Amino acid sequence: MVHLIILSLIAHVYSLCSMTQHCPNPPYDCDVPIKVDPPIPPWHANFTPPYACPMFLGQTVCCNNDQNSNMNYKYFLLDETFGHSIGGCDICAANMKYLWCHFSCNQLQSQFVSTGEQKYVPNPVEPSQMQLVLLMNFTVTNSLACQIYESCQKCPYVTQVSAMQSPQGFLQFQGYESIPIGFVWTTFIFDDSPQALDLEFLPCQTNVTTAYGYEIVPCSCNSCLSQCQASYYAADPSTLEGIDWPLVGIVYLVIFVISTVVLFGKFTWDKHKKKKLKNDAHLDPAEILLIHNGK
Repeated sequence: MVHLIILSLIAHVYSLCSMTQHCPNPPYDCDVPIKVDPPIPPWHANFTPPYACPMFLGQTVCCNNDQNSNMNYKYFLLDETFGHSIGGCDICAANMKYLWCHFSCNQLQSQFVSTGEQKYVPNPVEPSQMQLVLLMNFTVTNSLACQIYESCQKCPYVTQVSAMQSPQGFLQFQGYESIPIGFVWTTFIFDDSPQALDLEFLPCQTNVTTAYGYEIVPCSCNSCLSQCQASYYAADPSTLEGIDWPLVGIVYLVIFVISTVVLFGKFTWDKHKKKKLKNDAHLDPAEILLIHNGK
């Protein structure tokens, strides 16, 4: 009993929220998120459907209903950027929603999300304009970064942007692109310490129609590299398994070269013999006898 009380107290200490946001007219009209200092305990939020983060229903969270409405709008943009409607992968979009839900709602938010100051920065969409944002650090594990990148790396939008060609670059790009949409500039910190957020994501080859409470269309080889790799292998063991194909190629090349040399030599010798016989045919028997006797 004492142990349960101690664990409960420890959980309460670490279950703290580090930022919040309010929207005068959600989902489009929202204020810049604000730092909560000191961090506050999570609460039971009364979300209005549709639910942006169905995996957190009934739990104590660090997000309010304004954020729920705002995330629904932003998640629609994720679907339109990474989902199947533009040739992308719905599992990638679902994984990203899952990540941002933990960023906004996880009751341990203060462990892996640290808030800084509000600051004016250039708007990525219109660099000549300055946008007020909240500067934030989001600490995640390297495994998390690799998993979400692998599920998204073949989406058309990702393949077209050089900055997103690595797990770290992919997430940093998302954090920078959140400036005009969420009024937050999120810098990802990659760390495998216990405080870092560590999630398990669905691989893009998973054959499901729902993920984390979102309806999705399964991904194909067009948008999931692992689907393509799976099609290269036969289901049953092959009798040619384990053959050193480069060595086989070299052997066949040597055989081809030797055969060519032999055939060319035989062709040349036959031609020489025919020419000799033709020349001999013009000699009389006495001359042929002298040639054979070496005279």
